[in-house]
Amino acid sequence: MNEQSEIPSVQQLAQYVNALLKGGQQQAARDYVDAQVKQAPEAAAIAHFAAQVHHKTGALKSSLAHLNRTIELAPQQAALHMDRLHLLNSLRDRKALAQELAKAVKLEPENKNYQQQLARFYTQLNAPEKALELLAPLRKADKHAPVLAFDEALNQWFMGKPKAAEKTLTEVCTHDQAPSMAFYVRALLRKQTKAKNHVADLTERARQDQVADTPIWFALGKELDDLGNYDQAFDAISKGNALQKQITPYNEEAELQALQQMTDVAKNWKSEGRGNKKTAVTPIFVVSMPGSGATLVERYLHAHPQAQSVGEFPDFPQLLGEAINDYLQTHPEASRADAIAGINYTELGKAYLRNIETLADGHSYVVDKLPFNFLYCGMIKKALPTAKIIHVQRDAMDTCWSAYRTLFADRYAFAYDLQELGRYYAHYQKLMQAWQQILGDQALLTVDYETIVADNEAVLAQVLEFCGLEHAAEQADFVKQVPSPSTARGEPMVSRLYRQAVGHSKHYQQQLAPLADILTQEVKAVD
Repeated sequence: MNEQSEIPSVQQLAQYVNALLKGGQQQAARDYVDAQVKQAPEAAAIAHFAAQVHHKTGALKSSLAHLNRTIELAPQQAALHMDRLHLLNSLRDRKALAQELAKAVKLEPENKNYQQQLARFYTQLNAPEKALELLAPLRKADKHAPVLAFDEALNQWFMGKPKAAEKTLTEVCTHDQAPSMAFYVRALLRKQTKAKNHVADLTERARQDQVADTPIWFALGKELDDLGNYDQAFDAISKGNALQKQITPYNEEAELQALQQMTDVAKNWKSEGRGNKKTAVTPIFVVSMPGSGATLVERYLHAHPQAQSVGEFPDFPQLLGEAINDYLQTHPEASRADAIAGINYTELGKAYLRNIETLADGHSYVVDKLPFNFLYCGMIKKALPTAKIIHVQRDAMDTCWSAYRTLFADRYAFAYDLQELGRYYAHYQKLMQAWQQILGDQALLTVDYETIVADNEAVLAQVLEFCGLEHAAEQADFVKQVPSPSTARGEPMVSRLYRQAVGHSKHYQQQLAPLADILTQEVKAVD
């Protein structure tokens, strides 16, 4: 098709561009649609198509530029604003996302689905109060809509109102179309008692052959565990895991090989580099296996007036992955290990700092509690020499049991089978041993969950000293803080449950025997 010919229709454009893409000519496809946009600068449909092509081929920033132009030409189309929100979220531009949300809410206030999606963006940005503002009129207009009510309950929980959330969920769970996650969240809101629980209802609802009922099985297991019915609890949790595993792809061989390769990298790691040695914000990375109790440390730090937690913040591994891919594209002969050693860590650190500074909200310390950052301790220190890394570890059996009894949805694919979980844990421990030996105690502080529970004042004082912070009176009630959307799972956050969680896996000693065998064979104690 000649670029100088008559401007084609979007349908003609699509046919030609799809042919280019099928032939692997992504750049040619982008160049062609860019040329069409120049020929028809006032055509919103062509600009939108160009945005879609750039997005499809992974060119997110140029996709955003085309989408911005589309919205200039058609500013009242809510669907375009929704596309821009998703794109900004993919680009991790949270400041622009918040600004766009403020504009988008003014469009189509009567469009329930649109406004509900906007509310979910606010939830994701850890702004539940704004989410509830959008949900309030929608709930008033449709009081019995179960999904709307479930969204309201989640945000009530995230605002530290578990009683209000439970009241809302009680209504939701009576509905025939109730989302199954509503039953699981209801179980998490508090410890269930013999006088007040939902075991009978959950038992009646749960179907062993329906993947959609997976959260109900996890809810039933959690409530039975609260009541001390451990045999029945294990059975329910195992059924939930079996169902979740059906829809959670996991290549164990590839995963363990990647962990071993990272351990080999760690053993020979050199952290020296120019890095970013003067920063306006000091990152604190709290790393762990899921289920290790790292939220205790996160909450304690977040209660400090100089610190702000951003929850499970995915940006460092995403930025690192992008840097590695860029390196491999320009060095096709290089291995992944070569790329890890060769990327520009100073620029990586700057990109990460730009992202967290938009969320620091005036605080000089920002807490990043993404568990999987344990993979990248050395890379973190090379990119961010001022960063503090705190590793929270817990008894191996308790850690694995905590992970196994928790529904993570699309994350932690290794957690839905006890033996796979045990082998993953063993590789995690070996990697953390390597990082600790290479980085040393001055760069990487390891604290034990059990010690925190037994003598929290001493351990948390050690954490503050490591971070360079003074004790603050505001931290006294840190366990009462509300959860963030990224960390809201597991047991309710009350102090007595922390003590009960130590050694909790012993209630399941017989059922966890296969896991114990793997841990005995493969896990070595950290020196």
